Amino acid sequence: MPLRESVVPTLKLNSGYEVPVLGLGTYNDTSEVMVQTVQDAIAAGYRHIDTAELYGNEADIGKGLAIAIKAGHVKREEVFITSKIKPTGRDRKTALEAVQTALKKLDTPYVDLMLVHWPEGNVSDIYAGLEDALSQKLVHSIGVSNFEVKNLNDLLKTAKVKPAMNQIEIHPNMNQDETVDLCKKEGIVVTGFSPLGTGTLLKESHLVAIATAHKKSSAQVCLRWQIQRGLVTIPKTTHKDRLTEN
Repeated sequence: MPLRESVVPTLKLNSGYEVPVLGLGTYNDTSEVMVQTVQDAIAAGYRHIDTAELYGNEADIGKGLAIAIKAGHVKREEVFITSKIKPTGRDRKTALEAVQTALKKLDTPYVDLMLVHWPEGNVSDIYAGLEDALSQKLVHSIGVSNFEVKNLNDLLKTAKVKPAMNQIEIHPNMNQDETVDLCKKEGIVVTGFSPLGTGTLLKESHLVAIATAHKKSSAQVCLRWQIQRGLVTIPKTTHKDRLTEN
């Protein structure tokens, strides 16, 4: 795939850093497929890659990024990497250790954004571990994932550093207005994962009609809908043509 310059706009996080509004989702993709997909995504213009400890592909993403950097296609500081730590069975100390492990797997001196993957266990203690990682400059920004209104309100009572991001499932059949409104009020940027919903979503008549009218695909309509709401979106694909389409 010929190298394309990135034209993706960004949103400013409350940490002061900029996050590209379009990223590459990588759930459930591992090994050489993921290594190649990272390179293809960068060639297509992506500058944001989303992963997680749970996905088991941080090392593959690190390898793909290293190849792209060595080839001169991109610099590390031009790519925004988001990852997430599992909260299960963790405390402040082990949360910090999980961040350090992620850096080793990704083969990077820092992660742009690190999230607590879901609200479980002693969230305030686990989040404090991310605050420690932030103070040690292991991460540029911190936040949460799968946090609903109650989870966020509880965390905001104890957090010393306000989350920069909340990543939740959003698509046209799940608008998450209540959580999005709270995040906007608190200055927390929202990333919507699974932006295309299920395969049947893209065949729904109203989306097909909009796509046809604008000479776009249903997938592009879904992504545009999220971006126009002021959100970040992270569609997942390993196909070169869909990477470019997105």
